[in-house]
Amino acid sequence: MLLENIALGKTLEVYVDRDGYRYRLVSKVEKTGVKRVCLTAIMAGGRAFKFRPEDNIRLVYRSEDQMWEWLNVKAGLGKLDDEPVHYFEIVNKGQSFNRRQAYRVAIDADVDIVFYQVPGNRQRLSYAPLVKEEYEALVDVNGVELEREEDSRSGKIFIEKRLRMVPMKEAVEKKARGFVHDISETGMGFYSNELLEKDNRFYTRIPSDYGPLLVRCVVVRVDDQVKGNRKYRYYYGCIYEESDQKLIRYIYDIQRKQIQKQRDRREFESSVREIMKERKK
Repeated sequence: MLLENIALGKTLEVYVDRDGYRYRLVSKVEKTGVKRVCLTAIMAGGRAFKFRPEDNIRLVYRSEDQMWEWLNVKAGLGKLDDEPVHYFEIVNKGQSFNRRQAYRVAIDADVDIVFYQVPGNRQRLSYAPLVKEEYEALVDVNGVELEREEDSRSGKIFIEKRLRMVPMKEAVEKKARGFVHDISETGMGFYSNELLEKDNRFYTRIPSDYGPLLVRCVVVRVDDQVKGNRKYRYYYGCIYEESDQKLIRYIYDIQRKQIQKQRDRREFESSVREIMKERKK
């Protein structure tokens, strides 16, 4: 698929592999070209998300019947009509998204889901919300902040009022029991009696052969299973916004084991048929 064929206003997913984690970012297309696409600036904590040169970046576009990806993309921050945008430099044409990456494997594991909530607000968050706090900083003559007075080489110390982002004290951390039915590289399905809504966020740790793996999720599907005799009432479909990169390895390990079991079963059934043929002779 050609990048310039994506209509303005459409959503692109940006996957960033960094420091052992995978982050999922989402933004809308502002401008497209043969080798570059501009997206509405992706903000985090009130600031534009800063991509690093060492980031491994992948773009994903989902049409009605197919998914496309662009690998090894380079990103930066710029302006379009005096408005901030993130731009992405493309090396190769888009290719059909590898469906194996969306392959779901069943793990059927009990977990705790954790979220933060501000009293009076129904939204659930996977991080404690941040607010600005004014504090008095010790700085040297160059305005460099010091941890202790003795850190100043010149001996001159100044006190300067500054702002920093700190977790909101009013935000309450809450936990609920859940049951993860299946996982994929991009999301998971789980059950819970905790009533969540679309766009609610939470984090959990998926048990694996590599230890508990952190994932931060956003709910994209809610099914109320009021009928039936189930332990959990609600089923949720979620997409990862952040995930441990070892999760991909764990999913592939499960796939390989399943494929080996299928191969062993076919070989066993084939040998049984051969034995039955010999007996009939």
